[in-house]
Amino acid sequence: MTSPLAENLNNELQQAHPKVYEMLSNLGKEIFYPKGILSQSADAKSTKYNATIGMATNDKGKMYAGSLNNMFNDLTPDEIFPYAPPQGIEDLRDLWQIKMLNENPDLSKEVISRPIVTNALTHGLSLVADLFVDANDTILLPTHNWGNYKLVFNTRHQANIETYPIFNEEGHYTTDSLVETLENFNKDKVIMILNYPNNPTGYTPKAEEVKTIVAAIEALANKGTKVIAVVDDAYYGLFYEDVYTQSIFTALSKVNSNNILPVRLDGATKEFFAWGFRVGFMTFGTKDETTKNVLEAKVKGLIRSNISSGPLPSQSAIKHVLKNNKQFDREIEENIQTLKDRYEVTKEVVYDKKYMDYWKAYDFNSGYFMALKVNHVDPEALRKHLIDKYSIGIIALNNTDIRIAFSCVEKDDIPHVFESIAKAIDDLK
Repeated sequence: MTSPLAENLNNELQQAHPKVYEMLSNLGKEIFYPKGILSQSADAKSTKYNATIGMATNDKGKMYAGSLNNMFNDLTPDEIFPYAPPQGIEDLRDLWQIKMLNENPDLSKEVISRPIVTNALTHGLSLVADLFVDANDTILLPTHNWGNYKLVFNTRHQANIETYPIFNEEGHYTTDSLVETLENFNKDKVIMILNYPNNPTGYTPKAEEVKTIVAAIEALANKGTKVIAVVDDAYYGLFYEDVYTQSIFTALSKVNSNNILPVRLDGATKEFFAWGFRVGFMTFGTKDETTKNVLEAKVKGLIRSNISSGPLPSQSAIKHVLKNNKQFDREIEENIQTLKDRYEVTKEVVYDKKYMDYWKAYDFNSGYFMALKVNHVDPEALRKHLIDKYSIGIIALNNTDIRIAFSCVEKDDIPHVFESIAKAIDDLK
């Protein structure tokens, strides 16, 4: 079914230049620019408190690691100007694998492929779709999910998206619906997207919850369903409480089932506060060497036929800070501590009893964001009112929820932002 946004674009083109419209492919007619997070962020660009964007800022601008910024002064011409291989710099692939193994002590080199460099995580998702998704395949997502999944899997590949809630009526995280959904799933194949810390809610499961999720996936595979378990680790490492700090990819890679293929997508984007570098990685969970080689060759072919290769300068810079990481690691930890401090203030404020009538917070413990189910008002009307009257930018997620990026609000300003949201709700009641 064509999106109304695509239909509007098509109607405009038909009126302006019907012959060009007739030239469009089926995908060309179905594609559209979503009115989601990016357009809402654009609306909030001039606000004083812009809590919309998936980046981290401080009073000086964007958060970054100085040693990574300085790296561009030290790169040689050979590290800047040539083409990178489609699969990425070989040294970088090995260094990222070492990083993965250090951060995931239960993971072994034998059960994973070498990471393939992608042009960040959205490119990785597109590669997953190209490699595994046919029209009418099922993509299984939590109800609270990143809006771009729909564009990648549904609009571009005509997959069917099915969702399940990950929060109960009280806003607490639950695995019950996921387990029930998998128990009742009766198709031959499913592509699952597991995104923790979750965007937009900022929740990462605890160890027991991960066990439950993995057991449910294993049970489905044992019934004969082929499961492509795609782990979107965009916000990996940004943990502020006692959660399962290894990737769920690690837990899935330990399952002995030929019907499960774990695929991990991660990268420097959020982990290294290097959003514009567009350096991501794609790793498969399999013991079989032939399978590793074939999948790598196919992904290389997809990259070659799409972007040809990723940018060499940013890959070279990431390679160098992974090799010379003492100062860099300190800078990253400082940034994470800043986010943790903001998280703690946010947690204290949103659960204040004086706001009980205004909203219900969904459980959060990690990442850049948190989400509220707001009472009495329409989230989109609230979003616009906050921009106009309070110079505050937030994201309206649906007809009940909003997302606030505490990653973009100074710690001392967080109480003011939430107090203003409450005032705005009063204004609109």
